[in-house]
Order: sequence, then C-alpha cells, then structure tokens
Amino acid sequence: MQGEWDVEAHIMGDNGQWAATPIPKETAIYPIFEGTAHRETMKIAYGDMVVSLFFSWSYDQYRQVYRMISCDDQSGLMSVLEGNFIEGTDTVVIDDVRAGTSMVEAEGEASFSQLSSSKTSEDSFTDILSESYDKGHTWNPIFRAVHTRKKLSKNN
Repeated sequence: MQGEWDVEAHIMGDNGQWAATPIPKETAIYPIFEGTAHRETMKIAYGDMVVSLFFSWSYDQYRQVYRMISCDDQSGLMSVLEGNFIEGTDTVVIDDVRAGTSMVEAEGEASFSQLSSSKTSEDSFTDILSESYDKGHTWNPIFRAVHTRKKLSKNN
C-alpha cells in the first residue's frame, strides 16, 4: 500500500448507486517508525463539505490484528479500527466495534465504521467504507475509493 496513488472516489447516493465525488483525486501512503507503521492524509468531499483525514496503520504482532487510527479535522475525534484479512483473500476488514470508538450522530445514535481494503492487482486496491447503526450486525457502504499506483514519469 505504500507509495503514491491516483484515486477515483464515490459516495453512495440515496438511490443506492455510487456517485463520483471530485476529491480525493490522489493520495500518498508513507512508512513511519522505520516501517513498523504507515501514514496517510487525504481530503474527502461530502457534498459541499471537505474534510481532511489522517490515517495510520500497523500490525499488532502480539494480538495478531491489524489496527488503524483515523482522525478528521472537523470533529477531532479519533477512531480505532481493528481486524484482519479474510482467510484466503487479499482483503483486510477492520471496524471500530470492539474499540467502541464510534461517532455519535446528532440524534445520539452510535455510528460504527468498517473499512474493507482489497488488493485488486499489483498496482491497485479498493477501499470501501461502511457504517452500522446496530453495532456491526449490518453494514451499509457509504464511500468507495479505487486506488491506482501513480506511474513514474520518464523525468523521474
């Protein structure tokens, strides 16, 4: 996942169809702490609102679980998502149900998050963000980002 990526992003519309969103168009994922984790920052459009997000991934070798933290510039809330690969696949699924770091909607309802990240080729992967209002019993996709590795120009 490390490197520079072009991104094609979509928001789930009210009609149940993916609708293109103008940002993000690109992102970069870099190693930190001598490669034991990595970080990413990204701007995402939700209608007229643009949100800056920070992500950091690592692998807990003692508990054998992948963990991601995320934070946005609107609420400042930090979410902790954890999970693992679906056996026999190139898809990792993490959520914030166990950590209990769900967002609380205006009505006081907890909104849990799940991220499914699937390697689709050597140079691409797709992330699907879903939300749950029943503590993870059902998930509804809300955001999709298709990442394609940027090609190095002949000048590089």
